[in-house]
Amino acid sequence: MTILMVAAPTAGAALAGVYLAFDLAVLPALRRVRVPVGAGDRSSDEVAADVMRRINVAIVRPSFLALLFGAPALAVAAGVTNPGPFTVAAAIAQVAGLVVTLAVNVPRNEALARDEDPGAWARFVGPWTRAHRVRSAAALLGAVVGVVGLGLQ
Repeated sequence: MTILMVAAPTAGAALAGVYLAFDLAVLPALRRVRVPVGAGDRSSDEVAADVMRRINVAIVRPSFLALLFGAPALAVAAGVTNPGPFTVAAAIAQVAGLVVTLAVNVPRNEALARDEDPGAWARFVGPWTRAHRVRSAAALLGAVVGVVGLGLQ
């Protein structure tokens, strides 16, 4: 057993944990945003969109980027150095999650950043959440399969 074989599913699990926390806490909080009476003319959806825009800026930092790109990179490295059905499947799952992120979540984040229309949140949240759940499942699957493979070595 190498450090790489332990690091790959550990990084995948950490990434899945970030995604899961977002799904369990942040998204429900954004759905429940209410603008107090007298607090201005913005709708709850506009406030939710503004908060999400701020989250999207705040998340782009070295620690998150290391997980986002590191988990798939470590999984691929583990699959290349120790090819087997579990390491390869873990790598495929981690890469799939990254592909969904780059193909769907990031472009939708960028579109939301540019869209100041009051209906922006309604257009954003459904498709983004579906893609987020796919990438979350892929990261978790990659971590679990990597751990199972580690246990079988």
